[in-house]
Amino acid sequence: MRQSMRNEEAFYCHQEQTEPPKRTRPRKSFNISRSRLPAVVLSLLLVYLVISFCTQFSKLSSMQRDVQNIQLQVQEMQQRNTTLREELRLAQSDAYIEKTAREKIGLVKPGETRIVTVVSGNDSLALEVPEEQYNIAD
Repeated sequence: MRQSMRNEEAFYCHQEQTEPPKRTRPRKSFNISRSRLPAVVLSLLLVYLVISFCTQFSKLSSMQRDVQNIQLQVQEMQQRNTTLREELRLAQSDAYIEKTAREKIGLVKPGETRIVTVVSGNDSLALEVPEEQYNIAD
């Protein structure tokens, strides 16, 4: 019986020697203060905030340019409106009506003589003398 125990001891000793040695370091537990996770999360958050800020800033500057362009257009339209109102006021005056009738239609007042210059060298059309119906009344 003694021999059988020796065989078992030799067998177990032999197996113990063939097994790789176990690590002597203790297993590491997860330590958030030593890990890189907070730094990665903070850097990703920072990148997101910078991109978001730049996008919003570019939208804001684009809107400000649009507002300035629209304000310039409003000023131009107001000036044009003022000019047109002045032209309308002048067009409704008697002096403008008389001037337009003389220049465009060729009307004359009673007692006035109409003088028309003819360019030489052209076949000019026969000019008609205005009749009494085209005279402007005083």
